[in-house]
Amino acid sequence: MSRIPDATHGGFDIYTVVLPLEHGRWSAISDIERPGAEGLEVFQDFGGPCEADTADAAKAAVLARTRHKIDDLNADPV
Repeated sequence: MSRIPDATHGGFDIYTVVLPLEHGRWSAISDIERPGAEGLEVFQDFGGPCEADTADAAKAAVLARTRHKIDDLNADPV
């Protein structure tokens, strides 16, 4: 099964998972992946969790946090 990324940033594909919480709140997390020298590099639970009142707001928050973390990773690779 192939997935379609929700966004691409800094050489990484970003995938989000958004789940409902109690009291009408929503939570989102993200995974990122990119092709590496030894195959696909996958970073699970890279961004989040981000909670918000709507699914769209939670997704937007986790995408913003993930993009920031990717920028940090690319600026100072391990």
